[in-house]
Amino acid sequence: MRFAIRDDDTNFFTTPTELEACYSDIWDDTPVTLCLISKVKGAWKKWVHQIYKDKQDTDWDAWTKDNTAHPIEDNTELVSFLREKIKEGKVDIGFHAIYHRNEDEVLPSEMGNNYVRGAEFYTNRNLTDAIRREVAHLSNVFQYPISVFTPPQNLLSMKGYKAVLDAGLNICGGGLSFLKKEKDLTGLVNIGRQVSFKLLHRESDYPHVIKYSKHTEAPYHYPLQPGTLLRTLTDAFDMVRRYDGDFILSTHYVEFDYPMVYDETKTMKNIMMDFLDYVSKFEVERVTLSQLLKQ
Repeated sequence: MRFAIRDDDTNFFTTPTELEACYSDIWDDTPVTLCLISKVKGAWKKWVHQIYKDKQDTDWDAWTKDNTAHPIEDNTELVSFLREKIKEGKVDIGFHAIYHRNEDEVLPSEMGNNYVRGAEFYTNRNLTDAIRREVAHLSNVFQYPISVFTPPQNLLSMKGYKAVLDAGLNICGGGLSFLKKEKDLTGLVNIGRQVSFKLLHRESDYPHVIKYSKHTEAPYHYPLQPGTLLRTLTDAFDMVRRYDGDFILSTHYVEFDYPMVYDETKTMKNIMMDFLDYVSKFEVERVTLSQLLKQ
């Protein structure tokens, strides 16, 4: 069984101190994949907390007007820190977003809630060239070949999905049915495997990385959020372990000090550490997301 940690949203506003507070006590044994926002727009740190608090009642007009782009490379302290941690094998990086905003003139009608505003690739536009350009830029900045993509809000439209594939990236998540994906020979074999698995194990998620003709995907990942019960994670882990599968814990460093909604004496960091204590009882191969999705 393989185990990886995916952390989204590292960007210009991220500090080394924040990342160390989250992961310095685990990344010697369990490397962490940080999926980057290359040019986050607006005062991100302010808005991420505001949106968490106000949700649909957020002042979206003020959010929209606060649209200055902040290139991650302008945070030279963070860049130096991540380069060092990459060399030490403690951190892996992937691509998460350009601006972390959906900039379509008209938001997709079927996704009218507030969260689509951050679902940059739930789009009607062809963003292949933009993705390819940003990935090449980030790979150069961090002197590391980026091969993995994680979608903002874990949402992809078919047009966004195709753009990611055409840009040459492997994918973790996206929310698209496997029945909509590649229909070449390899794709049809994958569909057959997943249909067969679901017929035999109706209560389980397909537990393995899927290899397509030119890329790989992890269809499922298991989020740690302020409302996540420890039991939810351990049950999901046990399910994946039953099939000797691939388990991905997905989270956001910026929420690690948030109290859990069901027990304010505990934070997300506490729940992660309790979960990792549980994982340590079993034989697992701790890998990066890039290793997990390597073709």
